[in-house]
Amino acid sequence: MSDAERSIPATPRRREAARQQGAAPSAALPAFVATAAVALLLMPGWSRTAVPAAATWMRAGITAAFARGAESAVPLPTRLVAPTAGLVLAAAAAGVAVRFLLDGSSWRLARAAPRWQRVDPLAACRRIFSAATARAVLWNAACLAAFAVAAGLAAGPIVGLVGSAEPVLDAERPLAALRSTLVPLIIAAAAIAAAQWGLSRAAFERRLRMTPEEMREEMRGLEADPKIRSERQRRSARR
Repeated sequence: MSDAERSIPATPRRREAARQQGAAPSAALPAFVATAAVALLLMPGWSRTAVPAAATWMRAGITAAFARGAESAVPLPTRLVAPTAGLVLAAAAAGVAVRFLLDGSSWRLARAAPRWQRVDPLAACRRIFSAATARAVLWNAACLAAFAVAAGLAAGPIVGLVGSAEPVLDAERPLAALRSTLVPLIIAAAAIAAAQWGLSRAAFERRLRMTPEEMREEMRGLEADPKIRSERQRRSARR
């Protein structure tokens, strides 16, 4: 059936069926990029508080381990635990927010129920040896090549720091070099993730479009659904 005949947008019921079958695109990659970006954004503030606290904690632990009659276990300082926990929670919240924004609230117990069509070996073989899989392989290879080029262009500060013969006495220099390297990589990863999710979403919407006949069948199915009938009866009773 040609795409020209599929001109009607999918109904919520059809979208839910596609999600249950695992056919809907996932925003896992954009969520990962958002998590990394927030962690990188908060890293300077975290390093100013947590790195000195970690160094003090390590010195105290070494001193306690070699001191006679002293306990070797030194509790983690709050100045190390609190910033680290805040950074992890903020980065995780950014990833979850992106998943909700792009994928919607897809965490339902009904979707976690086992469905045999998800593990159908024949369907899996058809997906593996298909033109869509070949296009996906080429696209992913192009994305990986673009990311590798971006990594090579952004690695200058780190390469210069590692190849320098001078000793690094300032702790801010490695962090600054790391940030200078990671910022372009995060931007490149964000662009690749956005393009990949956008193309996947557009292809999903095209596949999910309905013909007029499918739309009529969908409406007849909704009319026969007991949940829909009971909901309409409750609304009529309220009026």
